[in-house]
This record gives sequence, C-alpha cells and structure tokens, in this order.
Amino acid sequence: MELKQKFRNGLKALREGAVSVVRRHPVELVLLLALTVTMLVYLEREDTPASWVTLLGWSALVQLIVNLLVGQGPWRRIYWVVWLPFVPLALWPGLPEWLTTPQGLVSLLVLTPLALLACRRARENRQFVSDVAVYLRSAVLAMLLAYVAYGLFEAILWSTVVIFGFSSDSDAWVARLSLWLEILNQFFVVPVLFMMMLDRWLHRGVSGGRILEVMLNYIFTPAVVAYAAILYLYLLKILFTWRLPDGGVAYLVFGFTIAALLVKALRELLARRTLDWFYDRFNFLSLPFVALFWVGVARRVGEYGLTEMRVWLLASGAVMSFCVLLFLSRRAGRYLWVVLAAMVTAAMLLYIPPLEPARLAVRSQTQRAERAAGRLGILTAGGRIDLARFEADTTQRRTCRDLYEALDYLEYRDTLAMGRFGVTPDEFRHAVPFALEEEYVTEAGAGEEECWVTPSSSRRIEGIDRFRTFYADFDYANGSSGGFFVQDTLRLAFGDDRPDFRITGGALMEQMLLRVHLDAASATEEDFEREKDRMLFYEDDDILILFSSACFRRDSVWRLDHVAVDCAMTR
Repeated sequence: MELKQKFRNGLKALREGAVSVVRRHPVELVLLLALTVTMLVYLEREDTPASWVTLLGWSALVQLIVNLLVGQGPWRRIYWVVWLPFVPLALWPGLPEWLTTPQGLVSLLVLTPLALLACRRARENRQFVSDVAVYLRSAVLAMLLAYVAYGLFEAILWSTVVIFGFSSDSDAWVARLSLWLEILNQFFVVPVLFMMMLDRWLHRGVSGGRILEVMLNYIFTPAVVAYAAILYLYLLKILFTWRLPDGGVAYLVFGFTIAALLVKALRELLARRTLDWFYDRFNFLSLPFVALFWVGVARRVGEYGLTEMRVWLLASGAVMSFCVLLFLSRRAGRYLWVVLAAMVTAAMLLYIPPLEPARLAVRSQTQRAERAAGRLGILTAGGRIDLARFEADTTQRRTCRDLYEALDYLEYRDTLAMGRFGVTPDEFRHAVPFALEEEYVTEAGAGEEECWVTPSSSRRIEGIDRFRTFYADFDYANGSSGGFFVQDTLRLAFGDDRPDFRITGGALMEQMLLRVHLDAASATEEDFEREKDRMLFYEDDDILILFSSACFRRDSVWRLDHVAVDCAMTR
C-alpha cells in the first residue's frame, strides 16, 4: 500500500507540474513544440536542419529568462512579445555565418546563461547561489529522468522486435519510431521537465547535503588552501630572485582564483563549514595573486602582442579583479553585480566594433610587425617591408622571430593588413639565413626524415551518394576560400557558401594510417609509397576530402607536415 501511495503521489506531482508549466510557460511550450516538429520534419526529409531552427531553442530560453524576470506583475505583457525580434533574425540571409562567429557563439553560450543567472535579481548572496543550484539540479534531474525513461522504453521496444521476430520492414519502422522518440525526448520532454522542476523548487531554495559538505569542506577547501600556499611561495621566489613571472602564470592564477571564488560561493549553502577564517579573508589574501596575474599578462602581451584569446583573458581578468575588489566590502560584495559586470564586458567586446577581439588582435600584431621590421631596418617610409635591405645579424634572432610570428598571425586573419607589408611569412622565412631561421621556423633538422607522396593513378571512391555538394580547385585558393594547412590544422574555407571545416593534422594522420593498417612508429617510406593511392583521402559524417599530395616527417614517429587538397564533397 505504501508503494502504491508513493506511485499515486508521484503521478499527482507530475500532473500538477504539467498544469503549472502550461499556466506559467505557454510561449515556451509553443516554441519548444515548434522546434520538435521542425526537427521531425527535417528527419523525415533526411536533411540537415537550417540555421534558423537554432533560434527556436534560443528564443525559448530567452522567453524563460524574461518570464522569470517579470513574473506575474504589470510587466507581464512584455513576456508575450519577446519572441518577435527573432522573426527578422530568422529571415536574415547572414544568419548561418553569424552563428559561427564569436558574436553568435558567445551570445548563445555565454550571455544567455549569464542572463538566466541574473534574471531572478537575487541580491542576497545565499539566495543567488541557491537559485544557481536549483538551475543545475533541475537540469541534471530533467536529463536523468527523461533519458532513463527513454532508455527503458527503447529496451522494451527492441526486445519486442527480437522476441517476436518482426520482419525487416517492421524493424525499419521501429528504428524510425526510435528516432522520433529521441528527438521528442531531447527537444521537448527534457526542457518541460526542467521548467516543471524550476516551478517547484525555485521559490523554496536549496541547501547543501552531506555529499556537498564533504566535498567542499574536506576535498576542495584543503586543495584551495594548499594551492594558495604554493602561489605565496612563488611570490617569495620572485622577490628573492627579482625576476618577473612568465606570461603563462596568468592562466594558472586566473584558474585558481575563479575556482576559489566558486568554492567560496557554494559554501553559502552549507550549515557546517570549515576554515571560515581563510574564506573570510580570502579577498585580501588574493590581492597579491591579482597583481601576479596582471604582471604575467603585461609581460605576455608586451612580448608577443594581443591575440583574440589574450583579449578574452584580459576581459576575464578584469571581471575577476572586479569580483575580488568588490568583495573586500561585505556590504558591496554581491554575486549578482559580478554576473552583470561579466555580461556588460562580454557585450562590449562583441558589439562595440573598436573593442572586438579580432580587431584589437590584428591591430596589435600589425604594430608588433612594424616595430620588429623597424628594428631590423627593413621597413620603408610607406610601411612596406623591403627584404633587400635585410642584413644577417645573429643578435637579432628574437626580432626576426617577432616579425615572422606577427606576419604568420595576420596571414589568415586580415589580408589587408598583410597586403600593406607586401611580404608573406614564407617569403620572409626564405630570405632569412639559416642561422636566424632555425630559431623560429620548424624545419627538417638532424635525424628527421621527409617523405612526399602523390597519387599515381585515378582513385575509386565508393559511397559518395551520401554527399550532396562538390568543391574543386582548392590548389588555386586565395583570400576567403580554399584549403590551408597551417599550425597542424587543415582549414577548408568555402567562402560565403557554408561554414569552414577545421581538422587537426593528428586526426588526418590517424585516419590515413588506420585505412591502410600502418603504424606511425614502424611505417617506412616504402609503405607510404605503396599505399598512397588508398591513404590520400579523409572521410567523416560531414565531408569527404581527396588530397593531391601529402608530406610526412619523422624523428621518432611519423607526423603529417603538410597536405594539399584536390577536391571535397559535403552533405
């Protein structure tokens, strides 16, 4: 009877939760239903979903954020029209490209989740952390319950097929039903369960259990204290040796400080806490770490200039520093202000053109190239590089490396910036004597073997009916389209036709060798020559690539040094 009563209570809670979701989240339900139906339609058409389908899921999440922000008060009418701006965005021809840009990715993956954290406007820190814990708990349990139920249904469904020996036609129908249920589960059931649990727990809050208490008090807290002690020892080493920290230490300090702040925030949920004296004074104790971070960043940027990654590191460091300084005052220290500061910082970098990371990086590397060329005496009055002026000087190896790295960075990021110098990285490399070149250019050195292979006959490729679009003439690539193998990564650029493909050299090499059953350590040049017609192509679920040549180099094992693309086919 007790089990029966629990089952009835569970059904009652599920029914009440469903009614609550329908009443409180009607627009989200409509958008999720439209997303699910659209995905099913694309499944039946055996086609890749269009870019605008992403907006259905994004708009549903934005609707939830606005719903939690305005509640049931007088601002509720805003909730009913929030989805309207997504309509012209869905009709915008540049949407597919925008979704792959930093603006699109950060908007979806960073700004929107941060907005979800801030929409409850919880100024009290414990309430803010409790809301975040409810979000995580609801998401994890929604996926767990939905996929456990889906897995059990799949087991019953396929067991029935096996037991009763359905025909192949029935088997295909069951497989199609399984795909339908997977899409329904992923795009509708999981979000609905998430909203159902939010409605149930968000106003009740959550507290830390025994497991969280043990993890925070006896695992993470001792680790944070030990790492803080190590960083203080490193600071003492700097004082005694009077040597500035390397730029890489900034990443270590940033990771530690963020981890410590997260542990400190989660401790708000615990009734019993250890080492309170450490966390009560952590913001004062972390001030030297913040200074260490900025010294490391300043040295790295001063030596190597800005890149997009370093711009984002600077922005993240600014938010981290703001958080540490803010919590020096117990009255001012609020996690809500930190989240809002992170949102504002990210939005400024994304949507204010002069502050875009790509522009800042190109500008910095251009200035780095100009400074290096000026020190080498090869920069003309018009801002071009004149290699005829170059004079070998072994004391200028570092300057040569700076110039080459800056040109190499600009080559595939800003053709106009490269064009004004009138020199490519390869041209500069070949103009530099070997005594300088070896410092910054990877060349075949002592003990290395080099093996070039090209196909000797036409190649027969089966199964190309899986692909729809054919691309050729990659060897004549220029500007916005073509095939490039740079920094151990193959980049296939299709211009405005579709997003770029990027495949690491390791993935290419692994598939080539696996196809002909060779090993990178034991293969010989004769093996490559014998199998070249079968190994010079790459295939995955999205693309088929044929190579016109490949270069392998070996010191202890073979590695892929270069490939040239002949043609490609995509879905």
